[in-house]
Amino acid sequence: MKTLPKRGRGFDEAYIEEAEVADRGNDRKFNNSLSRGFDILRAFKPGAGPMGNGELSAATGIPRPTVTRLTHTLTELGYLRSVKSEGKFEPTEAILALGYAVVSNMPVRQVVRDPMLRLAMGHDVTVALAARDRSSMIIVDAFNASSLSSLHLEVGSRVPIATTAVGRAFLAGLEEPERAFFLGLLEAKLGAEQWLEVQPRVEDAIEQVARRGYCYVEDEWFSGMRAVGAPLLSTTGQSLKAVLCGAPSFVVTREKLEGELGPQLAHMCRQLSPLLR
Repeated sequence: MKTLPKRGRGFDEAYIEEAEVADRGNDRKFNNSLSRGFDILRAFKPGAGPMGNGELSAATGIPRPTVTRLTHTLTELGYLRSVKSEGKFEPTEAILALGYAVVSNMPVRQVVRDPMLRLAMGHDVTVALAARDRSSMIIVDAFNASSLSSLHLEVGSRVPIATTAVGRAFLAGLEEPERAFFLGLLEAKLGAEQWLEVQPRVEDAIEQVARRGYCYVEDEWFSGMRAVGAPLLSTTGQSLKAVLCGAPSFVVTREKLEGELGPQLAHMCRQLSPLLR
């Protein structure tokens, strides 16, 4: 069993997906039913459509009888809607109220919105702010240039950590014990063969951030996409996010990303860091 390092830059109150490695059995305050209810809600993915109890059981690993009770409860509470013609469920608009309360009260969004907008509109690129959510990064704010129909990120979009500039920038912002823990989780998630391929590029990106403040990634998450990423760390060290700046290869050259936009992104993050808490 892996031991979680002391919580700091990369650790928040939400447990990490793979830290099923963390032993909750000895935590007398942990409410397993509540945890499973949230797991049901998290199983619904953008664009995936309604899911039945069997699908939810397979996606979460929760026994089907328990899933049936949970979906009934969540439906009664108004967070799920029964699609009776299909015998499935889908999330309702009530969940948006929970997410909106979080997003609207995030001080980091208020600090970075204007600089992100200027960078995106000034160079016809996508600029997005992301935070770690379990084993992926979730977009908490984004500005998309109008011409970038093939790279369009929205609030709530998820991107992988290991193969994106924003994910690797996040890893680079971690302290060594936390980073080692996350790298171990990524290795377990991807499998030995894929990790053997990805690991050198992850380590190179971390070195890039240490050397120049940002990292560059091309053709990994999506073919034909280029992006730079930089960590955004509060001066207290308690809040770590990451920012990406990217576009399809037909819109922006590698030379512009590495020679102009990457340095601007790193400078922006350094300038904003003292304003975060």
